[in-house]
Amino acid sequence: PDSKEGSGSPLSDMETIKKLITDQFPLLEGTPGMEDMVQQLLSQRTSVADSVKCNIYSSNYDSTATAICGDAAHATGGVSGQGCNSALVDSATLADCLTQHYQTSNFSTDTVQSAKRAMLHQVVSSYSQKAVPEGHALYDLSFGNDGKTLPIFRNVKAILSNAVDALFGGKFGIGKKPLQTLLASSSSPFVDIRREREKYYVEDFPSDEDFRGELDKLYDIE
Repeated sequence: PDSKEGSGSPLSDMETIKKLITDQFPLLEGTPGMEDMVQQLLSQRTSVADSVKCNIYSSNYDSTATAICGDAAHATGGVSGQGCNSALVDSATLADCLTQHYQTSNFSTDTVQSAKRAMLHQVVSSYSQKAVPEGHALYDLSFGNDGKTLPIFRNVKAILSNAVDALFGGKFGIGKKPLQTLLASSSSPFVDIRREREKYYVEDFPSDEDFRGELDKLYDIE
């Protein structure tokens, strides 16, 4: 709050905040420490949130086989509402990769340790190949153009299209389901939804081949 002349003293600011709190939560009136809490509230600065977007979700072959899932790999904004769902999908994808690539029954005792290591790296590598495109698609769906602006004509078209979607939601064959509804009700991969909405984005979404090539470089695969 501005403490310049005419805007009120710090004491009046504190009393105003206390009144706002007790008006909304009457049971807090007279609570010990209320003044300290209000003082902390008044002294707080505006906070800034950071988002996570990793370009690989697993270690390379030189390290212990490791994979990351959920918010550790990709941020999701409140707009998409897919934080828990995406973490579960990551976990299911990793489990599928374990089932597919981690088989030790055919190895002798002498080779099983090295075979296990190789298979675990195959597991996390395969997981990253499948999960990274999904994570990047969800990031785009959650945060839009991340501060970048569409050319004016495309921007106007996108605004009108969003308005039609919000108004009709696909009813009578007009428009499509709004993004939040689509993400909550569709079982389609995030990649497919992102590519279907290409017109809303400044940058084209990478192809499957582009993702594979980039991940191969990160793994240093010959």
